[in-house]
Amino acid sequence: MTTTFGATSTTDDVLTGADLRGKRILVTGVSAGLGVETARALTAHGAHVVGAARNLVKAKAATEPVQKDADANGGIFELVELDLANLKSVRACAEGLLAKGKPFDVIIANAGVMATPFGRTVDGFETQFGTNHLGHFVLVNRIASLLRAGGRLISLSSSGHRFANVDLEDPNFEQTPYEPFVAYGRSKTANALFAVAFDKRHRDSGVRAAAVHPGVYILNWVATWTRVSFRRCWTRQTNSVLRQVKNLIS
Repeated sequence: MTTTFGATSTTDDVLTGADLRGKRILVTGVSAGLGVETARALTAHGAHVVGAARNLVKAKAATEPVQKDADANGGIFELVELDLANLKSVRACAEGLLAKGKPFDVIIANAGVMATPFGRTVDGFETQFGTNHLGHFVLVNRIASLLRAGGRLISLSSSGHRFANVDLEDPNFEQTPYEPFVAYGRSKTANALFAVAFDKRHRDSGVRAAAVHPGVYILNWVATWTRVSFRRCWTRQTNSVLRQVKNLIS
């Protein structure tokens, strides 16, 4: 049976009938927005979600609804520290997960920044390419062995990848004038290409990867929205991610 989802569909609509008990899922970027709603929807259907965030104090406050839904529906939620703009932090997070040795059914590479002023990561890479792509690249490849056969990597790209291709000759804008959306486009193209390459390398072991476009919203409107409108904004964007998760268990 094929179900069609639209602009009014909620995350819980997408996961209707899904029993995620026993599924362990890593979601990066759970201190705001899509990451919080993704984690909430998954734990509300029984999943064990490991949420990664740079600022654990902020993430703990932001994910109070996630913990509440987890407690009410047999899910589990925990937080781990991860700063994608600092490869030392990325490696430490990966090593911590490897040390625990607990496998994942899904990795959702959600965290990212968009159209920021020019800057550099701790390791000297342009901020958006370093955070959105390189941080996830290192993390996912380091913990790839934790993905169960039949597991899935979901990389959040964007239709914004059309702004620019990856420029490996000048990834840090050392010869090119910096344009925030060009840098964003480069990073989102890299996210999509990473998913394609990861899928090619791991499909024979039963692990697949997909890149998704989560949707569009106007950030400046958020302050004027009601709580219900805010939830609808995020759930519309999160649905494309959750459809991939539901496909895994259907």
